[in-house]
Amino acid sequence: MSSYTPTAGSPPQRNTLVGTPTNVSEPAFEYLLSSMLHWVEAECEREHSKQTPNENNKNKDKDNANPAQEETEHLVMIAEHAAAKMERLGYDVGYRLLERLAQSKSMTPAVANNKAPSPAMMQLEAVKFICKEFWTEVFRKQIDKLQTNHRGVFVLKDLEFKWLKRLPGDVEVARVMAIKILAFPCGLIRGALANLGIMAVVSCDFLADGKNMYSCSFNIKVKG
Repeated sequence: MSSYTPTAGSPPQRNTLVGTPTNVSEPAFEYLLSSMLHWVEAECEREHSKQTPNENNKNKDKDNANPAQEETEHLVMIAEHAAAKMERLGYDVGYRLLERLAQSKSMTPAVANNKAPSPAMMQLEAVKFICKEFWTEVFRKQIDKLQTNHRGVFVLKDLEFKWLKRLPGDVEVARVMAIKILAFPCGLIRGALANLGIMAVVSCDFLADGKNMYSCSFNIKVKG
């Protein structure tokens, strides 16, 4: 799998999108994300409570149920639904943000003899754009490392992902929270790629060393 390390240099101006500098503090962004997550979890909890299973199955479940197991399954279901909603929210934001950001940025690769770039080259250029321009616009830094097998699989590594830095290291509760938080940037990436005509599945992994949980990777698998 080939690797690309983004080149160092002056970061893009923070007035790329709206013509004026962004003057919103990092804690404000973190508070917004936390509020979104709490709202999504509350929505999932309400939706789950509205479900009315068949009465016979309900009674049968009561006879054979393990209360602790039921509670665990309930929490897992809520967490999965919350992560899915956060991913969809991220998709919408990523799609719209890429459309605005790409208006002033070029992604066409240089090709010899005026040949049209191959789909693989366009995919790579699109992912590089995500790693550099897009990621800097959102997180004020580039992706630390990009790897690809040149067959539609890309791994984007962020060794200090800001939204996870306040979580305690290697704690199960923090791990569950991190999974739900990471669903949002997975959606950001998927939405941005979709705007570029690239349909993909995006997942995430921890690169934890046992002391912290803020190192992570985003795995992109292009469909088709």
